Amino acid sequence: MEEALSQRDFVGYGESPPDFCWPGGARVAISLVINVEEGAERSRARGDSADDLGAHWIPAHASTERNLTLESAFEYGSRAGVWRLLRILRRHDVKATAFCCAAALELNPDIAAALVRDGHEIADHGYQWDTHTDLTDHEEWEKIIASREAISAATGRQPTTWYSRDGLRPGTRSFLADEGFSYDSNSFNDDLPHWGHGPANPKLPLLPYAGDTNDSGLFKQFPTAASFANHLEAALDMMLHDTRSGPSVMSVGLHPRLIGRPAYAVALDRFLESARAQKVWFATREEIVGAWRSSTSS
Repeated sequence: MEEALSQRDFVGYGESPPDFCWPGGARVAISLVINVEEGAERSRARGDSADDLGAHWIPAHASTERNLTLESAFEYGSRAGVWRLLRILRRHDVKATAFCCAAALELNPDIAAALVRDGHEIADHGYQWDTHTDLTDHEEWEKIIASREAISAATGRQPTTWYSRDGLRPGTRSFLADEGFSYDSNSFNDDLPHWGHGPANPKLPLLPYAGDTNDSGLFKQFPTAASFANHLEAALDMMLHDTRSGPSVMSVGLHPRLIGRPAYAVALDRFLESARAQKVWFATREEIVGAWRSSTSS
């Protein structure tokens, strides 16, 4: 136990984070993340033993038969939601990072083409929207390679990072570094990029993600679209006016089957309109890591 604790970093930047500005003099970099998962979820239609009960409002049931209504809740994301989301991003001229499940892109090649056309960063979110922490090293590595190759084939782009549905394993980061991924996103421990800690961590930048500024909360802590928008605005306000020195990164997680619903989409549209009036930098996660490395390398 003591050895495991010694490999964790509870200190980070502490009271003295690096003091620099993002491009354009911005204090906050906003990272929008599109989770492209529709069609990659566990489902009986795909031959799985159960339907995926995550991120939807359809009640669970114990039947061994397919739940067509549940399937349709996921289908909304790829049929309608993602296109509304991409229209909003184009209107505000902002780029996002797409956490892509390969199976989702294969089932709807037009989404892959649109992400590339609009200049969004392509990231690896697994071949299917599956869990990985119970796999062996070899099983996990095989899955990462398979998903990376399939996403590259679908988009013509090499995925820059990898993000697991349920987190990474002790040897994952070393494998990602060896395979040439630019950075890792499987962390929730800071408001800035940083290097890994401990002997198991290679020289691979980490850009933490966020669970609170994420539309998955629309089925939990955010009862309305307005409450989600208020939460985003409060987070940005604190990062802009925090009395500590230095910049921050605000990650916003978006799922087309959720944020693509009309009322939720309006809330996002209004947040982006408000944020654009502030001194912020909308950037892909790869751009953020690059700017951080350039500003802290001396």
